Amino acid sequence: MRSRPAAPGLSLAVSGALLAGTLAGPAANAAGAPTAASTAAASTAASTAAASTSAATAASTSANAQVASTLAAAKYPCRGYGGFNLYNPVDQVAKDVFKWEYPAAKVGNGKHDINWKLDPYKKPSWRTWFHSLYWTGAAIHKSTSGMTAQRDPKAIDHAVAIAQDWVRDNPYPWPTGAGAGNATMTRTDHLLCLRGALETLGRPTPKWLDDSLLQHAAWLRNNIWPDHNVGTDQLIAMLGVGCVLNKPAIREEAAKALAGRITRVIDSQGANNEQSPGYARWNYELWGQAERALQACGVNSSAARTITQRRAAAMRFLDHATAPNGTLALIGDTEPYRLQPDMSPAQAWLLSNGSAGAPPSARVAVYTAGFVFGRSGWGVGGHRKPAQESYYTLHFGPMRVGHGHNDHTSLTWATRSRDILVDPGKGEYVDDGWRAFYTGISGHNQLGTPEMRTSQVTKLTRRANATGADYYQLVDAPYKGASRSRDVIFLTDPDIVVTFDRMKAPKATTFTQYWHLPHDQNLSVSGARATATKRGDATTTTLLQLPVGAAQPSAFTGVRGATKPIQGWVWTSPTRKVPAPVAMVTRKGTSAAVATAVVAGPPTAGVSVRTAVSGSTTTYTFTVGSKRAVVALAGDGTLRRVS
Repeated sequence: MRSRPAAPGLSLAVSGALLAGTLAGPAANAAGAPTAASTAAASTAASTAAASTSAATAASTSANAQVASTLAAAKYPCRGYGGFNLYNPVDQVAKDVFKWEYPAAKVGNGKHDINWKLDPYKKPSWRTWFHSLYWTGAAIHKSTSGMTAQRDPKAIDHAVAIAQDWVRDNPYPWPTGAGAGNATMTRTDHLLCLRGALETLGRPTPKWLDDSLLQHAAWLRNNIWPDHNVGTDQLIAMLGVGCVLNKPAIREEAAKALAGRITRVIDSQGANNEQSPGYARWNYELWGQAERALQACGVNSSAARTITQRRAAAMRFLDHATAPNGTLALIGDTEPYRLQPDMSPAQAWLLSNGSAGAPPSARVAVYTAGFVFGRSGWGVGGHRKPAQESYYTLHFGPMRVGHGHNDHTSLTWATRSRDILVDPGKGEYVDDGWRAFYTGISGHNQLGTPEMRTSQVTKLTRRANATGADYYQLVDAPYKGASRSRDVIFLTDPDIVVTFDRMKAPKATTFTQYWHLPHDQNLSVSGARATATKRGDATTTTLLQLPVGAAQPSAFTGVRGATKPIQGWVWTSPTRKVPAPVAMVTRKGTSAAVATAVVAGPPTAGVSVRTAVSGSTTTYTFTVGSKRAVVALAGDGTLRRVS
């Protein structure tokens, strides 16, 4: 299942603009997720990319809100052009040149005779955006928006000619998959914008345009994705056709489908069904568009109140899924993205580092959909500012679906204003070895074997939350005959994560525990200790293999930027990956029990651990500089902070 990648550097707010992205059909294996990573920022770390995006967001939102405001029809608003109007200016459109993510491509003869079969970069997403027609939006905008003296009423002729060429060269019904089929919902929106602009200019609507819009509605009706963000977007576009062309049957069918869908897409806790905070954010914005479209079309739907309630819950989910640095947790198909301070008091609190807004009351949030978000605090009444607080995520829950990854029991962790344990992020939606890696077992911080394929049901069986120590136990059966559990405790002052992983297999295999570290750090390994550092940084990460009872710890190995097999990579944007260090521990046999500590502290602070065994309990006394923490590992795997 797939959804939308974006125009470079853009993340459009929902006030009149369609969030940039790609769509895809069931047969496509292509497209991308909603993105906020700017091309200009792609060469920087994830946090810098997200910060750079904020400026692009402000500019693009302003421009596209103006588009929507100017072209708003009486019944249905133009939802904008996904930011493509900013990256494909009128002079470029006039020359039949299209740009998205890759170098601009000449796609026609300069007289708007377009070759719709082009695929210069062999990228399904490129073909899909090409067929969306969004890239001609600047011509519409130039004709109808901005100061009157700066408008060019004839610029729209470029968009009309290209749209007519598309209709002529792509007879209905067009095929599903990347290209014409996957672009149907965005192309429908674009054609509605084009129609509204012609009305604004007092020009007649061509018959071919209305005929094509009816065909688009018919195609959407026959190819709706059930309970998926693409399907929601399809229904909104279908609703638009029914509103604008005054076709009650089409309008009511779309409205009824939206009413039945919202509770299956966003649950009562606010978690979405696509196993990704990135898509939770996209669904939040998308259902806001659905809500406004229903209101604008005058549809009295029972869904309106439910949509409002579920979106409020979804915003609370996003608040907890936002790390102290203001970016969404990278779980599933999520990329570095900063929400805006006006979206909620919690977002304002995080993005201002505690000088505006207000934090939620709960510091830990557990969702039955399979998410744990926890932090040492929100920077209230303590010695840490919000950005310095410790923050962790755990993923469990139902089998992998949609935009989820094979990451059950995996964790991420940040503290002291930096990422410590990371997720590799999300690349392009191409079913190749790279996607297999960043969605796979070895791409996440967990214990696994080569026999593991897709994440199965993982249960949260134990939980204990207390100031300075949050404990969880996760249990699953990753494949037939195998069993696995992870006990993990997150400590504050000193900042330490201790995990105890156990796994049994039906036959001898190789067990590997993976720890993915930020790409800006260097890793050194020495036996049962590994250290990740960055020159001049205020934090050093120390990984320790711990003895369990009488069993001695194994040694670490390290890898960075390997290709055979692929290992040690982080994606800073969907189109850019960089080498990153990974620490690994390997065991062979039919079972493994691996205890690990990850310590974050000042470079000058010494890190040591003393072990004591009493019966079935192993006690670890950690010393980090002048701070100390004692953790007890019981025979049943339970981890408890003693002091």
